[in-house]
Amino acid sequence: MALDFNTILLMMAVISLVSAIALYSLYRLLPEPLGLEQAAIAGACQAVTPVLLLARGIIDPMISILLSNAAYFLACAFYYQAVRRLCDLAMEWRWPLTIMLISYPLIIVFLDSEDLSKRVFISSLAIGCLTFMSSWVLWKGQIQLSRRGLAIIFAIATLLCVIRVLLILAQPDFRSAYLIFMLGIVTSIGVAIGIVVIVFEHLREQLKLQLQKITAAHDIARIALREQKNFMTMLSHEFKTPLSIIKANADAVIMIDNPPAPFIKKSLERIQQTSLRLNSLVDGCLSEERISTAIEKNELFMASLDLVELLSDLSQEYGVRFVNTQAPAALHIQGDRYLVSILFSNLISNARKFARTHENVEIRLLSPSQHHTAPITVEVFDDGQGIAEQERKRIFDKYYRVLSETQQPGSGLGLFFVKRIVDLHGGIVSVECGQGTIFSVTLPVEGAAGCNSYAY
Repeated sequence: MALDFNTILLMMAVISLVSAIALYSLYRLLPEPLGLEQAAIAGACQAVTPVLLLARGIIDPMISILLSNAAYFLACAFYYQAVRRLCDLAMEWRWPLTIMLISYPLIIVFLDSEDLSKRVFISSLAIGCLTFMSSWVLWKGQIQLSRRGLAIIFAIATLLCVIRVLLILAQPDFRSAYLIFMLGIVTSIGVAIGIVVIVFEHLREQLKLQLQKITAAHDIARIALREQKNFMTMLSHEFKTPLSIIKANADAVIMIDNPPAPFIKKSLERIQQTSLRLNSLVDGCLSEERISTAIEKNELFMASLDLVELLSDLSQEYGVRFVNTQAPAALHIQGDRYLVSILFSNLISNARKFARTHENVEIRLLSPSQHHTAPITVEVFDDGQGIAEQERKRIFDKYYRVLSETQQPGSGLGLFFVKRIVDLHGGIVSVECGQGTIFSVTLPVEGAAGCNSYAY
């Protein structure tokens, strides 16, 4: 039996030591979760208990008994503190110290070998009280499966202590120590696993909370960015109208029969150039923001558009001719009014930039009147020097700008936006250069087969 008893002690020592090392390693890796440090100390104290009993051949048996009991009491007390920290409670030593201060002197009093059953009774009662306290704290805390499971493990340890006390009461000469050390083995394994599970659940909850905070911050940032974009769009709109008026009036003054004085003419030309540059920048801000939203989020606000009316308004705004000889008085397409306006505004603005004379810039609406479902073609013509053939394939690339003798202001986004808007509306854009430059845009007429019919 001695060999069996020593084997159990050795098993308890090894298992408790492994548990303590595992908990301490986890504590070193994750010092933030509460309770790991106290659990590691408890495991170490529990590992010392069987080692002291195994060393009773080396040290005085009575000292071995006193030290092993003290180590076991401390192990249970530190498990109690670990449990409290895991439940987000402050450490509380009043009741554990009270139990130990009452029990330990009694063990010292009954230190004789014939008083073994009394010592077993006292130690079992003290350990049972400490494990019950741990179980109670876990059970009455948050309703989580891992905490309830650990509470049950401590409750089993308490039950084993109660059984041991009852056996001693029923049989005073009961001296078996197997139960208490089997209790130590069960406690070491179960508590280590339970604490690790609780710690990882705690980390998962913290991660979820941090994720919620990040998501909330992201939502706030997204709302703020959207408000900023809306503000910039509104501001750009507010600038666009007065800039157009300034430029139109400057054009009108220059074109009067009585030419103004040279310095006035020079000033008016500066106003024209500056307003054109500012108008280009405003169009760029509006276009880039709106098209980026349409491309990234697929937000097209499709509606029935009268293309004749839209082109007529744009021709008046830019002071160019609108030729509508073959098309009916009204032609409707399905499109995003804002994006279609940007499409033709960019083409007209480019035509004015590179035309030799603004009077020769034309918007031509071509559609055979006998085929109401035929695609609509719009041409924007200017009498400029044209685009070299090797550059025509790249003019719709983002940020690409055609090299010319008179480099015009721009961002290299205008024709890129034109191509993207035409693609979004299921159309085709092309360019031809001969006696001038012609940009052709073909769009499906409303109600035609294959016409985009978005519903957003």
